Amino acid sequence: MMKQVKTGLLLTTAMVIVFGAISVRAAEPSSLTRVQWLKKIGTSVTSAEVLRDTLAQVPPADKVEFTQRILKAVTRMPVSPEERAAAFVKTSCACIASVNGDAKVNVIAEIFAGVPIEHLPLVTEELAKRFDQEYNKLSDEQYEKIASDVLRVAVVRNAQTDAPSVRDTFVILAFLRGSKNPSLQEKLLALLPDDRMRSLALSWIPPALKDRNYDALLAAADVDSVPMSYEEVLSLVGHANLDRLLADLNSGAPLDSTARWVTDGSSSSWFVQGPTDFGINTVPVGYDNQGTDVRRSRGGGDSKTICGCVDPAAERRAKRPKSLQ
Repeated sequence: MMKQVKTGLLLTTAMVIVFGAISVRAAEPSSLTRVQWLKKIGTSVTSAEVLRDTLAQVPPADKVEFTQRILKAVTRMPVSPEERAAAFVKTSCACIASVNGDAKVNVIAEIFAGVPIEHLPLVTEELAKRFDQEYNKLSDEQYEKIASDVLRVAVVRNAQTDAPSVRDTFVILAFLRGSKNPSLQEKLLALLPDDRMRSLALSWIPPALKDRNYDALLAAADVDSVPMSYEEVLSLVGHANLDRLLADLNSGAPLDSTARWVTDGSSSSWFVQGPTDFGINTVPVGYDNQGTDVRRSRGGGDSKTICGCVDPAAERRAKRPKSLQ
């Protein structure tokens, strides 16, 4: 009799363990296969909700390729320059926030390799806000380590692109703007591959940091700035969507703030819905400059720009009668 009772208890315990494990697995988001998440790229570009849900199910090993392909999809979107710029910012932030550790470093490097150079001034400015040392509560040593880790990976990745020196400099700028350590610039420049690249970066960094003047960087890559309304871009990005994208690299644990998706309106859709296949099913080849289809905005080529965007104050001054200027 006692033997039967013990056997029954063992069976009951085993069943509890098995069903408990099944319940835990059921509560966890299932992973998408590569074929499945590739099919979601198009709608992920146009819907914040789809992007959030998809990123939660993309395996960590696939996050870099997902980032590469969604940036390609944004490049092909038939939308205004402002909407495209906002999409680059939103998808970049979402992809970075969705990963931790080395995977996060690789995703950041992929963004600076994949965003068309003419859009990097604005994307860099927006990422710099989220990389800010004080905002992420990082010491000088912690911030320097993160910036150095990202730059080392980016240098290798950017070597495969159209303008390695330019792209490496944008990576450095993203960290310098939010740094409290005056020696960080020298330490990051030392990580560049050779003296020529260090000299170029050293000449490009001051005007970009001081005046947000990226003309020399864009000229070196042989691309033009994309005039657009900076205020409209910010309204599309959403002022509340300012996640701490680096803090978890120090703690090793995901932050609640990076897990949330904040939109600036009642709808989860970023743009007017339309065709969701932007040619993303073709395999990306290289990172050539893909800004030739970007339409010029109302500001025209003569307007003063901030990181490639039309300065609204300059527009207003230009419209005043000469007697008031």
